[in-house]
Amino acid sequence: MENREETGEYEEDFTPKTANRKISKRMIIVAAIVILIAGAGIAGYLIYQGTYYYKTDNAKVDAAVFQLAAGAEGLLATMDVTQGEETIAGQVLARVSHGPVVRSPVDGTVIDVKMQVGDYVTASDVVVIVAKTSDMYITANVEETSILKIHPGQTASVSLDAYGRSFTGYVEEVDRITSTRLAGSATRFTTSGTYAKVTQLIPIRIKLTDSVDLTSIIGTNATVKIRIK
Repeated sequence: MENREETGEYEEDFTPKTANRKISKRMIIVAAIVILIAGAGIAGYLIYQGTYYYKTDNAKVDAAVFQLAAGAEGLLATMDVTQGEETIAGQVLARVSHGPVVRSPVDGTVIDVKMQVGDYVTASDVVVIVAKTSDMYITANVEETSILKIHPGQTASVSLDAYGRSFTGYVEEVDRITSTRLAGSATRFTTSGTYAKVTQLIPIRIKLTDSVDLTSIIGTNATVKIRIK
């Protein structure tokens, strides 16, 4: 008898006080209104972003890159630079025995040394690669359906994966031809009459106005957000 009474008291003490509480109609209405307001806010934000901004993560840190060939057959007599070394236009970078010298075409940086002194090279062998790091930029590929919204001078925010933060910039140039056409792989009709329509991408160039060193992160990923209105 004592055990039953103790058990009953125990169950009563630990019964949730809200067990018998009913959810009022007013609470349901308030919750629904909150959800609707939150949904409307999110929808409004997405519409605003889509109207006033163009965003793409198909972008990278870029620069003009020159793969410099030996230009003659023979032994590589000298390699006058190392990877990471800065160059000036016309500077001698390497020499082939009894042949021409390899010169830097631009003010830039040696990003790769492919051959070593004493290596046998042919005229077409690349001996050193130089990037024009004096003119760094961001290349972004824009879908053809949005390209008419993009114009030189528009402000841009560029998030660099390597730095984990965003920088300000502007659209410097919009190419007049698609990236696939430049690569020689534009979509074509076939003799069978079939045609696969593929959305084409057009490269644009973005310059950063913030001071940031890009020379060591060529080719790394970026996300671009352009103000179009």
